[in-house]
Amino acid sequence: MHFLNKMERKFGRFAIQGLMKYIILFYVAGYLIQFLAPQAYSFLTLEPFMIFHYGQVWRLVSWVLIPPPTGNIIFMLIMVVLYYQLGTALENTWGAFRFNLYFFSGVLLHVIACLVIYLIFGINFSMGTFYLNLSLFFVYAYLFPDATFLLFFIFPIKAKWLGIIEGIFYGLTIIGG
Repeated sequence: MHFLNKMERKFGRFAIQGLMKYIILFYVAGYLIQFLAPQAYSFLTLEPFMIFHYGQVWRLVSWVLIPPPTGNIIFMLIMVVLYYQLGTALENTWGAFRFNLYFFSGVLLHVIACLVIYLIFGINFSMGTFYLNLSLFFVYAYLFPDATFLLFFIFPIKAKWLGIIEGIFYGLTIIGG
């Protein structure tokens, strides 16, 4: 923690206050591009093949515009509000600098992992921001285990149980391939 305190004193003034507002605006822009110009949407994805072979370096950053997949507009609105609330709660708890550091290190590590997987295995592997946002939920469930969500808008369930269920689900998904 001492290292983070030093970094915050030195670089804290560069932290983006209310980062989740901007991330949500990126997601909304991504949804609009996806629905209005699907051809342009394909140029936003993080595809190492296109970066290495065609020099499309903007893909290293533009993939953040791609929101997690949704089935319909209602689910999209619920998801956007949920991620905004989770991110804002984490930023209020940690402070702007630490939340920025967490989010942007997740972005950077996602890019690095995607490029390394491509270089080693030759596979284009990018999940957009889904796992980045899932990590926000896991951190929220860890920090606020007694926070209550309404499952299907009816059944109250604590964040810790949702986190455990999600963790088991994704663990089984990884094991099962």
